[in-house]
Amino acid sequence: MARALHVRQMATGLVRRLLVGRRQRWEFVSPDPDWGPPHLTSTSLYLHVPFCRHACPYCPYTKVRYDPRLVGRYTSAAIAEVDGWADAAGACELTSVYVGGGTPTLAIDAVAAVLDRARRRFRLTGDIAIETNPADVDAELVGRLRDIGVRLVSLGIQSFRPGDLETIGRRYLPAAAERALSALASGGFASVNVDLMFALPGQSVAALVANLDRAAALGADQITAYPLFTFPYTAVGQTLRLKAVRLPDLLARRAQYRAICDWSRAHGFDRVSVWGFKKAGAPRYSSVTRAGYIGIGPGAGSHLPDGFAINTFDLDAWASAAIDHGRTVALRMPFSPALAGWWWLYWRLYDTRIPMGQIDAALGPDARRVRRWLQLGERAGLSRERDGELALTDAGAFWLHLAQNYFALDYVNTLWTAARRQPWPAAVSL
Repeated sequence: MARALHVRQMATGLVRRLLVGRRQRWEFVSPDPDWGPPHLTSTSLYLHVPFCRHACPYCPYTKVRYDPRLVGRYTSAAIAEVDGWADAAGACELTSVYVGGGTPTLAIDAVAAVLDRARRRFRLTGDIAIETNPADVDAELVGRLRDIGVRLVSLGIQSFRPGDLETIGRRYLPAAAERALSALASGGFASVNVDLMFALPGQSVAALVANLDRAAALGADQITAYPLFTFPYTAVGQTLRLKAVRLPDLLARRAQYRAICDWSRAHGFDRVSVWGFKKAGAPRYSSVTRAGYIGIGPGAGSHLPDGFAINTFDLDAWASAAIDHGRTVALRMPFSPALAGWWWLYWRLYDTRIPMGQIDAALGPDARRVRRWLQLGERAGLSRERDGELALTDAGAFWLHLAQNYFALDYVNTLWTAARRQPWPAAVSL
């Protein structure tokens, strides 16, 4: 296990040096005592709600078992953290709010209170998006979500097949997922996204297509389809004790990703990211593609003009720091202009569309290197240029998703393993 992890880390490092060169330093460090977030004119907000009724065995995110007694302190801390960010960064415009978890709807009153404070301290001009769980959706929750201003909602169904749900540790029956989706689809939201997994153990292409058909028939106007991320050879995987579930076979994954792309074209769903497909005219539901954001809650990240900042993962440590008006950020990675450019490129690849006219401004001296790599990809059939954009083909999107699984997630594993081990790590090198 340790040897496999070491080999993966070496491969990741070699690929990074090949693509971006040797001079980039990717290290998260404890912030200097005098560090504070820069003044902002516009950003987004991410609110992390860590509570779950059950811990899904494949989920590596920051979470704790739901206990109503914990919610009050969490609410006070999250509100205090909103105030801290507003005091430091200013009453900037919030172009979007994303509420994730955990299962945010378990603490819907806390979410409402934090959103109310965010509206008072910032200028909220964008949509509010939230994650939900099939077991928690009913008519009362639908009405509550509308009342607090939610416009975009995502339902983590994963599969409509009982065997698949049992394999991944989801504790509800398909009928509950169907009722939840029907309720959300008729609830007056601007968009309803459904998360589905593909290439699960024993899953056939026909079963996957049946899941897609069922989601669309019940009213989903966006589908996020992704493979099982288990971190099987990593410390996160060991912590989560994933013994029965493994990453899917490459050929099965390729066949199923092709089936998803074919199904989407046939049913009027456009690809809007490596994983996401939405109906034309529906607003895009996305948890990650923001130009910048501030993070509220344990384990929440912030993408700032001067780099990344990540809160302590420990709920008690985070709450104490926030309530005492202390520092909730445990680790920070400053951005050089060059690193900021590569980060921009990564998310344009994630979007599966690269505006070629923006490459020089975003990448600067590295633009020539980037164009060479993109030209090689185009010759290999991984992308094609049209109307000033370089769009990934089905093959390009598939291989990018595979690269994310084996390389980008290795960075996530390294960082999150250290952050889970202790509340205030000194440094984490990627």
